[in-house]
Amino acid sequence: MKKTSIICIILAALMIVPFMASCGKQEIYSNVSIVFQEPAGEPDENGNVTYNKLFEYELQVKGTTDNPPTVLQAAEQALNKFEKDYELSKDGTYIASVFGHTESDRTDAEVGYYDFWEATVNGEKSSDGRQSQTIIYDGDKIVYTWTSGQKNRQDTDAVVTTDPNEDTTVPVEETTAPETDEID
Repeated sequence: MKKTSIICIILAALMIVPFMASCGKQEIYSNVSIVFQEPAGEPDENGNVTYNKLFEYELQVKGTTDNPPTVLQAAEQALNKFEKDYELSKDGTYIASVFGHTESDRTDAEVGYYDFWEATVNGEKSSDGRQSQTIIYDGDKIVYTWTSGQKNRQDTDAVVTTDPNEDTTVPVEETTAPETDEID
């Protein structure tokens, strides 16, 4: 009887410990600043661009050790607080539209054009990918910059069509070697 009681207590402890550990997710907070800006005009002769600040705010973003605060979470929290209209991407991983600027891309025969909200943390682009995956820490500065640009297309509209059955050999005039009596 005594052995059975000890085994029951040990099994009960083994079942309770993981449950208590899962309930103990620690909350973490990141105090960050966030800025939304757009170019004020064309770059100067040195290529420097000046920006108009559309929005600036300091806030505290809450997360847990398992789900830390992200760039997207900070942006949504700040925009919601001031009732700014915004839209997320179709997959819900980044800001696609806010302050009258909506992401777009278009092409012509040679060039692809793009417009989007580029987010940086402390002046660096994220290595984590999407804004919803980029973790923020206490003291970080998040800057959303309206970015427009263009890139030469890697594909082409010009389609080369060839007929695999078409004879592509060029007739060559026959030439004859000069006749000599010498043998090499």
